[in-house]
Amino acid sequence: MDVRTATDVGQVRENNEDALWVAASSLVVCDGMGGHVAGEVASSLAAKAIEDFPFSGIDPENEVRAAIQKAQEAILHEAEIHAEYRGMGSTITLALVSEPDSEGRVRLTLGHVGDSRCYIFSHGVLQQLTSDHSVVGELLRQGTITASEARTHPKKHVLTQVLGSPDVEIEIIETELEPGTLILLCTDGLTDLVDDQQIAKTLQGDFYASNLARDLVDLANELGGVDNITVIVAKV
Repeated sequence: MDVRTATDVGQVRENNEDALWVAASSLVVCDGMGGHVAGEVASSLAAKAIEDFPFSGIDPENEVRAAIQKAQEAILHEAEIHAEYRGMGSTITLALVSEPDSEGRVRLTLGHVGDSRCYIFSHGVLQQLTSDHSVVGELLRQGTITASEARTHPKKHVLTQVLGSPDVEIEIIETELEPGTLILLCTDGLTDLVDDQQIAKTLQGDFYASNLARDLVDLANELGGVDNITVIVAKV
């Protein structure tokens, strides 16, 4: 698996509350929230929990679930002992990629809480695998609003699931990927400004000639950069 990453504070925010981590078989993005520096603390704690988790790949679904639970516990513990961090939280999207089989296919296992997303891009088609755990995400799934309405909805940043809240339901997604498929993990600083058509067009570029993650971050900044932007693009 070849990986490209990029993260940027954006054009408006003073601090970068996003965090990422990349290892041989795992990728993670986190988007923190909370007063003062609490958002940075929450996302860093979540990413560190993934960094320290002993993934073996033997039981991917349970390992992904356990790793995210460790991130949840780390945030809750820090908030309990430091009053200034109470109420902090973080999204998390974690991808665990298996070793390729004899035909080069890999198994992708995702764990997801919040509205940071995972897409795959193959044969010119972009597919969003995760569902946003947000008020607007629920409205979209119910068919109450359209995708274009969602982009400007006043409650688009109201999350229904986030690490640091008392009860978290971890969404698990599993799929098989062909050789050459791109995996995209990103925070909402990208997807709030760059639509799926623009993402797909960027991912059509030469993976080895350019850092596609940086290209996407730069595009979000060109469109206003109203939030922190973090992107991972991996080729299997």
